[in-house]
Formats: sequence, C-alpha cells, structure tokens
Amino acid sequence: MAQPPPKPSQPGARAPVSLRDVADLAQVHISTASRALDPAQAGRISAATVKRVRAAASKIGYTPDLVAAGLKRGRTQSVGVVVADFDNPYNGLLIRGLSRVLEAQGFVAVVAESAEQRTRLAAVLDHFTARRVDAVVSTAAHLGDADLFAPLIARQIPVVLGVRGLPASGFATVLHDDFRGGELAGAHLRELGHTVVARLRGPVDIDSFIRRDAGFNAGIAGAEQLVDVTIDDCASIPDIAEGRRLMEATLAQRQRPTAVFAHNDVMAVGVLQAMEGAGLRCPRDISVVGYNDVPLSSHLSPPLTTVRLPSELLGRRLGETLLARIEDPSLPGEELRLPAELVIRRSTARAGAARRTRSG
Repeated sequence: MAQPPPKPSQPGARAPVSLRDVADLAQVHISTASRALDPAQAGRISAATVKRVRAAASKIGYTPDLVAAGLKRGRTQSVGVVVADFDNPYNGLLIRGLSRVLEAQGFVAVVAESAEQRTRLAAVLDHFTARRVDAVVSTAAHLGDADLFAPLIARQIPVVLGVRGLPASGFATVLHDDFRGGELAGAHLRELGHTVVARLRGPVDIDSFIRRDAGFNAGIAGAEQLVDVTIDDCASIPDIAEGRRLMEATLAQRQRPTAVFAHNDVMAVGVLQAMEGAGLRCPRDISVVGYNDVPLSSHLSPPLTTVRLPSELLGRRLGETLLARIEDPSLPGEELRLPAELVIRRSTARAGAARRTRSG
C-alpha cells in the first residue's frame, strides 16, 4: 500500500520556507522583505536592504510568488509579444532585449507569431486579451491593422508597436530610422560609382519597407546617368525564397544591375543564392547591400554590407516604453526612432573595380 507523504512534523519532512523565514534571517519586517523581493516595489527601500533580503531568500531557497503579488495589484505580470516570423534572426535578439527589461521588473513575455497573416494576428491578440495580459507589444503590423488592436484599447491594455509602425494610429512606437538607413544604402552604391541599380522590395503594406524604399530613392538621387532597373514586383513575405525569386526576375531583364539593395538581410541571402545559380559572383559582378545586420550577415560569403538595426537595443527600448505605460496608461503615444548605421563589408565594391583587377 502506498504510504502518505510525510507531514512537516515527521522526521525527514521539510516545512515549506516562508516569507517570514526570509524576514527573520534578514532581520527586517515581513512587509520590508515582501517589497525587497518584488521588482515593482524594491525601489521604495534602500539598495542595501534589498541586497540583504535577496541574499537571505537565496540562502534558504525561498522563491517569491510574483504572479500572486501582481494579481493583488490587478495584474497578471505577463506581456503579450507578437512577431511576424520566428525564422527571421533579428527577432531573437529583439525578444532577448525586451525580456531582460521585463523580467527585471517581474514580468514575463508570452511570445507568438503572426506568420504575416492578418487572421493569425487577430487570433493572437484575442488570445492575449483572454489571458488578461498587462500589455501587448507587436512587431508584426501591416498597414490597415490598427483596428485589430481596438479590443485591447477598449480594455485599457497598453499597446506598443516596434519595428513596424502604423502612422496616425496614436500608438506608442519604437522604430528604426528606416528612411535614413535606406538613404545610407543608396548613397553608398552611388559613391561606389554604380549607375545601374535595383532594389528588392519587401511587402508594400509594411511601414518599415516603405520608408527604406523612400530613403534609397533619396540616397541615389543626383547620380548622373543612373538607371534603376527595379522590377515591378515585391516580396509577399520578406524571406529568403522571395529574395531569390525577385533576384531571378531581376536578372532575367535585358539590362542587369551592377548593384542591388535588398530590403532585409534574409532577402539578401536569396539574392546571393540567385546569383550563384546564374554563375555570377558578388561583388565582382553585382554588389549587394542588405538591411538589419542580423548575426549571420558577417558570416556569409562574402560578408554582407548592410544597415545595422540594433535589435536587442530596440527590444530594450520597447520594454522600457511598455513598462512606463503599464504604470501610467495615460502617457501619450510618442514615437522613438533609433539611428541608422551602415556596416560596410565585402559584398560591395566600386563599380567595375573587380573586373579591371582581373583583366589587368
């Protein structure tokens, strides 16, 4: 017959560790111990006391119930995060930066993927609402999606957008300066003397790609006798397969570009694949610029010239913006833009330089 579990009074049984035990060991009042172990309350007492209480809790193996503490304040200590595509490497760094900021204040991120589908985004947001998350971060918005966030706003759940904006929506937004990033890419190719260029465009209903495209136009403006051979098509999803498809269509034209700007790095990988399939080399035949500077970019062959989008920093800024609105939902929907930086690697070269080197 199975024996019942031992009671705390029985030999060998261990009584559960309580907050009172922590307070006694740290020699503080129990309410002080509670505040010290709650990230949302720890700022109300001295750093030395917080350190002493947390050391005591660690020593005796006490873990605070932050969810219960949050529920007392009407919170679940959870934040819904929706990204467009788990396959895109920049999302991992963004979630890392966001999570570290949230976790330091006792919140946990619940992450889901929209797969660039409006119906899936709507379902994810409904799920977050049902889970009573304290706020929502979205980096997956397409133009026209503002209405999907209306039920969250009706329930006074703060919404912060990242990477992709919804102009005139009024949401707090943390973006990259995509216009300047596209401008840097275009100016770089212009300065290298390229006169036949093309860009591989992301979906035309995503704000960040629209701004990158407009910036690229500004960057190549003023170049004498420049020919833009961009095809009249764009990626349905900004991934490797679509980058390859668009590049193959670009190469099928009568006039081949000597330089290409892909709207993100994973599309640039597709560009390199299409070039290899056509027997072309980068940058000998065509220079390539990407966007995002995801970790794989420096390990490609050749390493990719790209515009750096500091994903982890953007994630941290998203977390800070979100926490501020959890504390004060009346804060205005301000927009923060992180500066753009061009990272020059070996996928770009002066127009004709490689050919001249090989021939002479």
